[in-house]
Amino acid sequence: MDSRLKKLLVVDDDIIDARFVVRAFSEVGGSLEIIHVDDADIASLRLAAEQFDYVLLDINMPGLSGMELLKRIRTNEKTAILPVIMLTSSMNPRDIDSSYACGANAYALKPSSVSGYRKFAEGFTRFWVDVAVTPRQN
Repeated sequence: MDSRLKKLLVVDDDIIDARFVVRAFSEVGGSLEIIHVDDADIASLRLAAEQFDYVLLDINMPGLSGMELLKRIRTNEKTAILPVIMLTSSMNPRDIDSSYACGANAYALKPSSVSGYRKFAEGFTRFWVDVAVTPRQN
């Protein structure tokens, strides 16, 4: 069993939403190290240089979009099997379908309240950290 602290990369240009995510995960418990970046290009560089266990990815960002970053993640041998969960405000069926078609592991809508973010963090932790067996990263 892997005893190291798991790392979650949160990629979201909305600083307020990112703070809600980080706060919710810290309230749920210390089972994850959370790194936030507000730019998909920076995320791409971090993913190339560091090992992450999960990515929470927003779709709508200036510059490189979350969808384009997802495509990069899936075409890079190092990150091709990294669990990526889209966390976005878009309810557009095309975004949902495209996310899955490009290799997202899950798609979730951003909560509309602090308690909603906490529920999301609890569910994420319960499934992805406590239950799911994820692939080893190179």
